[in-house]
Amino acid sequence: MMRKYAFLLILPILLSCAPRDKRQKIVFWQFWEMPVIQPQIEAFEKAHPQYKVEVEQLTWQNGFDKIVAAFASGQVPDLCELGSTWAPQLASEGVLLEVTDGVRPIKETYLMWGPVTVGDKIYGFPWVVGTRALFYNKTLFAKAGLDSTKPPEIWPELLNDAKKIKALGKDLYGYGENAGERHILYKKYLPFAWSNLGSVLSPDSKKAVLNSPENKEALEFLVSLLPYAMIERQDALDQAFKQGKIGLLVSGAWLLRTIPQDAPDLHYGVVLIPKPDKDKGIHASFLGGEMLVIPQKAKNFEGALELAKFLIQEDNAGALAKAVKTVQPATREAPKDPYFSQDPYQKVFLEQARTAVHPPTHPKWVVMQEVLNDALEQAFYKKKTPGQALDEANARIDSLLVAP
Repeated sequence: MMRKYAFLLILPILLSCAPRDKRQKIVFWQFWEMPVIQPQIEAFEKAHPQYKVEVEQLTWQNGFDKIVAAFASGQVPDLCELGSTWAPQLASEGVLLEVTDGVRPIKETYLMWGPVTVGDKIYGFPWVVGTRALFYNKTLFAKAGLDSTKPPEIWPELLNDAKKIKALGKDLYGYGENAGERHILYKKYLPFAWSNLGSVLSPDSKKAVLNSPENKEALEFLVSLLPYAMIERQDALDQAFKQGKIGLLVSGAWLLRTIPQDAPDLHYGVVLIPKPDKDKGIHASFLGGEMLVIPQKAKNFEGALELAKFLIQEDNAGALAKAVKTVQPATREAPKDPYFSQDPYQKVFLEQARTAVHPPTHPKWVVMQEVLNDALEQAFYKKKTPGQALDEANARIDSLLVAP
């Protein structure tokens, strides 16, 4: 018994002598799978031995909700990844650390500062960017009597090709269209609206112009594709394309990673998203990206700033992009990297990014995109005409713009 009490007496002394990790902790919330981001974290810790990074992986299904709840409660990470369409809301709410002075030396080196800019102040860092392009199945083109070396460049050609491929059989589809997913459907519609020189908001962002003739024409065109389309979630569409069931599909560079694994014999091509006509519009697409921000209530500002600057460096962002094969670094130097410039498919995505458009960097965009999604579903499921759906969405967005 005496031995037991003696041990209890010396236990605090033993614990006090145990080695402690004296490194400063940086809590980092992000969305990449751990095997992808871990090499970057290890490289940072090696270069900055005074820091220890604690990484939490978020999911795209509920990550934004968790981030918003964290800011509301004050229990925030030190560094946080945000989708570029989410960033304007938090940047405008005054809950992010201003980094304007810190980014002045590097601002001209990077793309897409808009989502983290309010007035002349900057509240974050662009990390990586991504867009979407048109994938097409060359085998189905040949079976449908189409020239597989001449993919569609304009809307009428896209519709014609989709019709002919759909006519090959009931289990084949000319086009793939999204449905049933939050944050996705509007990303497939807006490229067609933008390619027709449409817009969501007026230049001063004070009025909605979603029901413009250009936007209505774009939605009418998408609706005209539906009889020849598979309407499904993005992962199901991607899988069907790899199985040779879809002839034409707007998708992201993630397919460049999964096709060699899942369908190595698939004969396919990647081209710019078609524009309305040969002498009309542009080859537009959706421009998105990932931003790194530091909350105002972060516990380790200096460590978070060092980690953010490290991650966005050309070599580090490039290593991440090459690992995931779905994005490109936000640095303007990316096209000089042979990995992106010499791969014919990556080269298409870089070219597409030049005419891609980012949604309005408005603090209420997260709500606006839900309104737009609702309108698109109404039109797709024939509950309203494209004109009616966009008229109602326009009115709802106008009310959001005047609300406090």
